[in-house]
Amino acid sequence: MSSLPDLASCKKVGFIVPSSNTAVEPITNAIFLAANANIICLFTRIRVTMVGIDKKNTSQFSTHTIVEAARLLADARPDAILWNGTSGLWIGQGIDTDRALAKAMRDATGIPCSTTTLATCEALYLFKVQRIGVAVPYTEILMRKVQDFWKIAATVGIPPPESNIAIAKSELSEIRNVIESCVGQGCEAVIVACTNWPAASLVEDIEESVGIPIIDSVIVTAWQGLKMATYQGSIPRWGKLMGEFL
Repeated sequence: MSSLPDLASCKKVGFIVPSSNTAVEPITNAIFLAANANIICLFTRIRVTMVGIDKKNTSQFSTHTIVEAARLLADARPDAILWNGTSGLWIGQGIDTDRALAKAMRDATGIPCSTTTLATCEALYLFKVQRIGVAVPYTEILMRKVQDFWKIAATVGIPPPESNIAIAKSELSEIRNVIESCVGQGCEAVIVACTNWPAASLVEDIEESVGIPIIDSVIVTAWQGLKMATYQGSIPRWGKLMGEFL
C-alpha cells in the first residue's frame, strides 16, 4: 500500500490526549504506520498541565471535559474513541469509574469508546497474570493511589518531575532502571502507568531481557484502538502485546 492511507475509505481511531503530553502522538503514529493498514489516528486535547489528587488537578479530568473532547472527535466520524490517559487510577473509585467514562463518551457520540485503564485490564487478562508491578513517574501520594487501584506486588518510581512536560523528558536509562526494578521484585508483568512517559521504545528489548510482559500505557491504548477498528495482524518491534495479541 502507499505511504498515505486512502482517506476516502480508511478507518479512523480518535484519541483524547492531555494538552501537555508530548509522547502519545509520535508513538501512536509510529505504531499505526508500522501496522501498514488503511487506518489513521486522530487526536484532540484537553487542558492538563499537572497531575495530583487535589480538586484543582482532578477537575482537569472531569467526565464533562472528556466527553466534550469526544464530541469533537466524533465530528470526524471515527470508528473508535479512546481517552489516552491514566487519570482513572487516582481520581475515581476503581475500574467502574473508567467504565462509566467510556459509557458516557459512547452515549454522547454513538461511537465505541474506551480508555487506557480499560485497555490495560484487558491486556492483563490476556496475559493471565496476577502479580504485577507498576513503574510510574509520580509523587508518593499518587503512587499509593495507583497501588490501591491495582493491589500490586510492587510500585517503583522516580523522583517526580516538576511538571507533565518534564515527565516526557525523562532519560530512557532512568525509565529502564525503574521498569527493571519492578521485575526484580517477583512480578509476572509490569505496567508502565503514564501515557507521557516515553517507555514504549524500550518495551520489546526489556521483555526479551527479563522474560515477562511490559504493558506500556501508550502501546496498550494504541493496541485497543486498532482492535476496535477491527485490525488483525502482528506489529513487530513494539512488544508481546502488539506481536501476539492483535
